[in-house]
Parts: sequence; structure tokens; C-alpha cells
Amino acid sequence: MTGPSHSTTTMARLFTVSLSLPARLSEGELRRIEVVFSELLDSVAVSHLRIADQSWLIEALFDFDPDRAMIAALLAPSLTEFGVVGAEPIVTPLEQRDWLAENRASFPPLHIGRFWVYGSHVKQARPAASLALLVDAAQAFGSGTHPTTEGCLRAIGMIATGVRSAPRKILDMGCGSAILAMAAQRVWPASGIIAADNDPVAVRVAAGNARQNGIAPRQLRCVVSSGFSGRVVRRSGPYDIILANILAGPLRRMAPQLMPHLAAGGWVILSGILNEQAVAVERAYAANGAQCWAMLRIGDWTTIVMRRSARGSMRGLWHGRGLSPEPDGAEGEAKDYAKDYAKDYAKDYAKDYAGDLGNGR
Repeated sequence: MTGPSHSTTTMARLFTVSLSLPARLSEGELRRIEVVFSELLDSVAVSHLRIADQSWLIEALFDFDPDRAMIAALLAPSLTEFGVVGAEPIVTPLEQRDWLAENRASFPPLHIGRFWVYGSHVKQARPAASLALLVDAAQAFGSGTHPTTEGCLRAIGMIATGVRSAPRKILDMGCGSAILAMAAQRVWPASGIIAADNDPVAVRVAAGNARQNGIAPRQLRCVVSSGFSGRVVRRSGPYDIILANILAGPLRRMAPQLMPHLAAGGWVILSGILNEQAVAVERAYAANGAQCWAMLRIGDWTTIVMRRSARGSMRGLWHGRGLSPEPDGAEGEAKDYAKDYAKDYAKDYAKDYAGDLGNGR
């Protein structure tokens, strides 16, 4: 998943977008608004802070001049939902400097499971037996630094340890930088992999990243496709693994189109989901014949691993960094997460049920 088309030259001009918001908004509501900047508008970075009068200030950094009308249009649904009136984003150009080089240099290499994710500025040798992925920050969505990407990489590792035979066909839907497709290729080099995105710029970036990582087009094919409408995506299935790191809303809507393209014994890895949205996403796929196999929670974000319902029951749940571990280790974490998940599910179901009663259904 990517945002608007833009250049990634070394001396790119940078812009900040500032948005002042009422003090009454919660951290969760702020994160929902930040997602608009980071994942729909493709900002390089986004953060929020309290200012002197206790109101909130969100600041987003862009390596291109963002479209004011697009910002307003994409923010409007969230601002309306939270009852925010009169909030106007302010776009400010920054002084001309080699911001991208400075930004990339601030990203250290990441060791996520078996994967070693690093930028072109990193000179240190990769750890022995690790699978190297060269991806520079600020190219397209997915440089390995976000918990949604990390969750997918860890899910790939989980599946790799559990499957008896390598998957024949893999799809990275909404590929962005293609980091997930490249990770899958590193684990299963003989698999046929397709990386698809609805943004032609992202597809070009993905193909360039594959070349930088020594992956040939016959091993990883990068194509433009809006969901499953593209001919190559539609005709190349069914897929043994489908990766989709997008957003909760598009993931829910995609469920009826995605599940028919999943092979009988296949796996689905869904990410880009805030913790409080996980139940709704899981329910959408359960309604289309899938069953939760595992959930990975990293900070505020959840990655869901699913299979067809006929493949058996849920095996386990996993806590990521940012949460206090239980004394019992991994088993304690799984029990604790299962307890939280059951509580969230019951709360969500009760809310929907009450709404149905109120509507006379």
C-alpha cells in the first residue's frame, strides 16, 4: 500500500503538515488520524504531542509537496467521526538539505526473526545465517520499521517453521516496497511470487528493490492491480500464501474477493490493523470461510494469521515487544492475550447485538 506518486531523489524537498486538535481526543483517536498520514498519504514520519494549552498537535513529514485537497478529503471522515470542527492542516516547506540521507542514516538495521533488514547506508556485516533484505526508508510503504511490517515478517517466520513443503504460489497484495514479497522469496526461493499494488510508482519501486536484492523478475513479478481485478493477479492463483498489509477497512471489504483465491491448504497474513480493529477484521474473514490461526500483537498493532476453517482450530497467540511478558513466558503471554481477545470479542459482539436490537432486527 502506498500514497501519492512522488520522487525519491537524494535532495528531495521536504514539507511538514501540522494539524491542531482538541485536548479531549484520546490517544487511540490520535493514532487513527496518524494512520491517514502514514499509510494513506505516505508521509515519511508522523508524531503527536501536547502543546502549551494542552491541545494536541500532529506533525507529519513528507518528501514531496502533498496535495492540500487530498489531505482534507482523507482526514474528513475521521475528523467528522470524532466531532472535530474547523481543524485545518497547515503545509510548510522545509529548508533545502539532504533530508533523505539524514533520515535514512537514522534508521539502524533491524534483526526480525531470521530477517536482517537494512538500508544502503549500513556498512556492518549481517549476522550469520540471517536473510538479508535491502530496503531504504522513504521509498514506498514498508521499510521494516513499522510494527505492521514486523508482524508480517514474524508471521512468515512462524509459517516457515510449521509447513512441511514450500508454497508454490505467493501473493503480496498492496506490496508497497515489496519487503514482504522479498522476505517470502528469501525463505522459499523456488516459489512463484507476485507483488501487486494499485500505485504504478510503488510497483516500479518494488521492482527496483527486487533488483537491488538480486531477485530476478521470474522469481518475483511486480504488477499493477487494484485488489484482485488485475489479470495477472486473478489468473495466477490459487495462492498458498496471501500477504496483505493494508488497513482494517480495505481488508474487511476485500475478504469476499481474497478468500476464493486462497488454495485449500493456504495461509492468509493480514496486517495494518490496530488492536481494537482486530475482532472486526477476523469476523469479516470468518464470514468467508476462514479461521484465526494466530495473532501477533506488537504495540498498538495486530497481525492476523488465518486459514480455511476446514484446516482446524486456532493454534496460539503471540505478544510482541511493547507489552510486559507474563512470568510463565510464551505460554503465559498466549493465555493473557487469549483472555484479552475473548474480552474484546465479547464486548464487540455485545455492542453489535445491542445495535441490532435497537434497529428492530
